[in-house]
Order: sequence, then structure tokens, then C-alpha cells
Amino acid sequence: MWIRMMYRDSDSWILHADVYGTSDGFDVFVEIPGVHRDDIELEVTPLVVKIWGVRKPISQGTAALAMEIQTGRFQRDIHLPYRVDTSNVSAELKSGVLCIKLVRQKPVRVVVPVKSRENS
Repeated sequence: MWIRMMYRDSDSWILHADVYGTSDGFDVFVEIPGVHRDDIELEVTPLVVKIWGVRKPISQGTAALAMEIQTGRFQRDIHLPYRVDTSNVSAELKSGVLCIKLVRQKPVRVVVPVKSRENS
């Protein structure tokens, strides 16, 4: 099993993420310290988790003497090795970590009738 993680462009700051396989799907943990939940967007398709948003400067209107905390927009795509059920996703932001719970899509069994074509 492998996970492919992509960064969108060089103008964005990088989100660090951990992805764990569970018995029923995946747990994704993304470090987003200093970002309010209203400034985070999350989109889940069967094979990709997309996270984007913006981290605003902590202090505005004062002269900075040193600035090491990255601000601005961010975007991260996490490609999953198995399909997930997009109707069964939960996300919670706690202590600067976005925790996303994904449930693996159950396989669909399709019975295909086999027709017989006999020569007349």
C-alpha cells in the first residue's frame, strides 16, 4: 500500500501530514497550527483528499522584527491507494491538527448474467 502526497505550487506553504491505515479505512492527521476552522476547506473524492485554505498573519498593524511563521494560502492533495466512502467522512480540528477519518468503500458485488448465443 502506498500513499502519494502532492503539494500544489511553490507559492503555498507546506502542510505536513501523516496517514494511517485502519481496519476500516484511513486516519489522516494534518498539522495546521494557527489556522481557524473557518479558513480550512476539505474535499474528499473516492481516491483523493484535498485540503486548502489560508493562514492569516498573527499580528497586523505592527512592524515585525522577525517573521518565521509562514502565512498565506496552502493546498495539499493526498492520493489514497483504496477508494473511500465519501458519504462517511468526519473531520475535526484540535490543537492545530486536522484529524480526518475515512471509511474504506465496501466492494460492490455485481452478478452479470451470461447469455448463450447458439447457432441456428
